[in-house]
Amino acid sequence: MNGKLDTNRLGAPTEGYGFSNDAKAFLKAPSFGAARFPYGGQNVALTISLSY
Repeated sequence: MNGKLDTNRLGAPTEGYGFSNDAKAFLKAPSFGAARFPYGGQNVALTISLSY
């Protein structure tokens, strides 16, 4: 609830995280291209699955 991704001493997340387009992370955040989605200027509803 502090607006930041909390991590342990090794840098692994200690709370859930997720990316748009259900892009997967492995040892670092996915590329922008993997997480991007088309946006036409209208309201968009996204479902993002969290990994723990």
